[in-house]
Amino acid sequence: MSAMAKAQKGKAEAFVKEAESLLNKKSWFSSSKERNAEEAAETFEKAANAYKVGGLNQEAGDTYLKVGELYRDKLSDFSNASKAFNNAGTCYKKSSPSDAVKAYQQAVSLYTDNARITQAAKLSKEIAEIYENEEIEEDGKSHVVLAIESYEQAAELFGMEDSKSNASQCLGKIAELCSAALDPPDYLRAGKIYDDLGRRCLSSNLLKFNAKGYFLQSVLCQLANGDDVGAEQAMSKYESLDYTFGDSREGKFAAALVESFQGHDVEGFSTACFEFDRISKLNPWQTAILVKVKRSIDDGGDGSDDSDVDLT
Repeated sequence: MSAMAKAQKGKAEAFVKEAESLLNKKSWFSSSKERNAEEAAETFEKAANAYKVGGLNQEAGDTYLKVGELYRDKLSDFSNASKAFNNAGTCYKKSSPSDAVKAYQQAVSLYTDNARITQAAKLSKEIAEIYENEEIEEDGKSHVVLAIESYEQAAELFGMEDSKSNASQCLGKIAELCSAALDPPDYLRAGKIYDDLGRRCLSSNLLKFNAKGYFLQSVLCQLANGDDVGAEQAMSKYESLDYTFGDSREGKFAAALVESFQGHDVEGFSTACFEFDRISKLNPWQTAILVKVKRSIDDGGDGSDDSDVDLT
């Protein structure tokens, strides 16, 4: 432990002792009890700040949690309580992601109860990212399922505030996880989300050119699900929704993939992937889905064979 960390730890422990003394001070009057609780919360916060400066993130998180509980349970100060729980989560992220989730969830609950929807949405997204990246499991649910649920909550909350861009980002993450991380994958749900996102783009002059990418990903989900008829129907639908889709790079690529899939043409499929990637680099999600589709053409099954498949 560095000299600064030791010094900050000593300061923090002194503040904690002082705060506990304030809480244990006996008083006959409710106003005095409330004043003691308020002073204790402020002193615990000083302790938490000292732990944080000293790099003692678990101790800082634990102490911010006490601050939040005091403000919420003893003082009914929900603004300072949510701020403290938020601070606790930020510290816990560096030491214990599962504790960070619990602290953030308490802040989200207070934010939603007090109509601070944007803050609740941002923290719900933060929780989703922790579940996704840290692989935390709870109540028998996988980290992917928990991440999807949190992204759903974030998307709903962002939607309440008409924050369409943020809501769309969360929905995109849900589709990505449903199709590329969930076991077994839910390609139908992912395809429906990409379909909806593409339609939303068409309603905005600023975003309409993004629709083609979402429509392509919807078609890829149909193919990954082994439904070439559904993919063909989707193509027809998108050409009627967006008259530029059929002649676009995305539209031509989707058409070539559907044709190769229906004809069990592995070489044609690989050529289409190579030509598209040569100009517009395939992203990791597209690559994973295309590998799955090509594998299903190669082995004539559902594409679940884990052997390596080269798109080219």
